[in-house]
Amino acid sequence: MSNLLKYDVIYILDPNATSEDAAAVATKVEQITADAKGTILKKDDWGKRRLAYLVQKHREGHYIFYHLSLSTDAVAEIQRNLRLMEKVIKFSIVKDTISHLKAKVKPARVKTSTGTEGSASRPGYSRPTNPSTIRSAAPSAPAPVAPAPAAPASEAQNSPA
Repeated sequence: MSNLLKYDVIYILDPNATSEDAAAVATKVEQITADAKGTILKKDDWGKRRLAYLVQKHREGHYIFYHLSLSTDAVAEIQRNLRLMEKVIKFSIVKDTISHLKAKVKPARVKTSTGTEGSASRPGYSRPTNPSTIRSAAPSAPAPVAPAPAAPASEAQNSPA
């Protein structure tokens, strides 16, 4: 027996499909999983939802989700069967590589000393140690505007009088 891997299988049924059609597709997926000695970890019926774009001239679809643990040969068989079924308008089978990973916890940062190490990395900067000494920047008055320069005297003499 080969290694069993986890897969997410999502297929979208024709919105006009009857409940018997949906049951037939689900039965086929479950039968292939059982024949391959796999297990169904989760089955979710997401219902009718609007599609992001037209798929085979349909604006809506009936979504079904499976989380399976099975061999790669069984995945190929499920894919072949979903491709042949007329009521399935779209499907996706993705290998689940994240569910078995644990979240990595970063160690807490520990302050090494209370000296002025920060000033060594950024010259000219010293961080105030007492929060009451921090002053907010007060808005400054706008700079005075210099008057425009007067027209040169030579232009005044050349003008016709």
